[in-house]
Amino acid sequence: MKKYKFLVMLFALIGLATSCSQDDSINLQNTGNNRVVMNASLDAETLTSLKSGPATRGASGDLQLDGYSLRYILEVFQPNNNNTVYREEKLVSDATQAVVFDFTLSNAAGYCALLWADYVAGDAAFADGHYADLYYKTDDVNGLRAISLISSTYAVNTASRDAFFGKHSFTKEPDKPANLGSVELKRPFGRINIIEKDGLMQEELTSMDISYDVPSTFDVLDGRTVSGTHSVSVSGITVFPAATTEKANLFFDYIFAPATGQQLLGEMSIDYQLASGEDNSFTIPANMPVERNKRTNISGYILSIPVDPTATSISVEIDDTWTDPGFEFEAPAVGSYYYEGGSFSQQYIPALTCLGVVFHVDDTQKHGLIVGLEQTKAQWSTVEAASGTNIQYTGPENLSSIKGWGQWQDRYPAFKWCVDQGPEWYIPTVSELQLLGENSSAVNIALEAAGADVIDVDARLWSSAESGTPNSYFVFKISQKWTYGNISKTESNNVHIVRAF
Repeated sequence: MKKYKFLVMLFALIGLATSCSQDDSINLQNTGNNRVVMNASLDAETLTSLKSGPATRGASGDLQLDGYSLRYILEVFQPNNNNTVYREEKLVSDATQAVVFDFTLSNAAGYCALLWADYVAGDAAFADGHYADLYYKTDDVNGLRAISLISSTYAVNTASRDAFFGKHSFTKEPDKPANLGSVELKRPFGRINIIEKDGLMQEELTSMDISYDVPSTFDVLDGRTVSGTHSVSVSGITVFPAATTEKANLFFDYIFAPATGQQLLGEMSIDYQLASGEDNSFTIPANMPVERNKRTNISGYILSIPVDPTATSISVEIDDTWTDPGFEFEAPAVGSYYYEGGSFSQQYIPALTCLGVVFHVDDTQKHGLIVGLEQTKAQWSTVEAASGTNIQYTGPENLSSIKGWGQWQDRYPAFKWCVDQGPEWYIPTVSELQLLGENSSAVNIALEAAGADVIDVDARLWSSAESGTPNSYFVFKISQKWTYGNISKTESNNVHIVRAF
């Protein structure tokens, strides 16, 4: 009996499941044999990039850009007569939300559903089934087959310029409804990120004008750019993106790109003004590549001139995704200026307090040594007597030994001058002086540009170590090599100060 009851219940469940399935089919059919239903949404990778970008979660948990609505447009195109037979627009408040298009087609034929999604103003006017376009013209005679840029609203550094497209070809059977399933939309363009490698110079930037040419028109049907060029000209840019989140700190832009291969740009002109009032310009050379659904990161010394004239001014990297970490400013290099607060720049900035110039960077690319902007000529000691310093000791250790003597300020003029320059400075060791000498060409270029005392490559440079009771070590250049010797401590030689960072 128990087995019989179980079988009856099983048959009842199967019947219920079959009934639900039939109801779904009936519901589709009950509205008429001309009904067509399809879902549209952004693809998973795009949603991931939006979640990690400027879109925010509203109070309701919706993923949105403040002040904007995401608009979906559907056009159903009939290729055999080059005719658009249906068009509809819908707004969504949540980018993760799929849109359902439910419409009718009376003729059995082959069709192509064209889909476009872009941002419009949150209060966009609605008339004749169309929300007012913001950045992309979508309602010309060819509709989504010729979407064009709107010159008057073209903007850079604007996440709301993002847009997405997709298409789905289908055949409408006679006297049958059609459920087309889901179509995922992707971006029709790549994004360029323009990056100044020198973080301090970027902070000095107050305004910028840019100009360059980009493709102007995109065809959703063929999934390609069509003829036409838009001349970008954006003036008075005063708000700049954050490199840590946008992987750009000058500007970024969305540019139509082909389905395969690259869109090569022409020259890009940048005119800018710094906080000092200085006006300058830079031209990014032609043939920068743009690939669809990828980011082209163009970085360089755009606002600054690298101390090392052999340094590469522009580098290009193409990201396969839009979600990797932001840009890290270039590590300090020999010849970089070191400023109060621990920041670096390839450019001398008079408005900031420059402490010195980098002459050594270790393998971590985060630490090294700087030399001060000033030098003096002084006796190592006024007497030929033991000091307790040693060539094996560090500069700070030798300084500590000197300061342990009574009346050391009178006895050790070079060390007194060093201490007078402020804390953390010390007279370098022999090996540190050799590094300074070997890098003196780049260092001297920077020192001279800052109006500072350059390293005299023909002079003797005092080290912080004695070589015995009467003498101390000095470093000098001979036969293109920096070596060391010793001489009486009472001699006057050049003194440089260094500190670690």
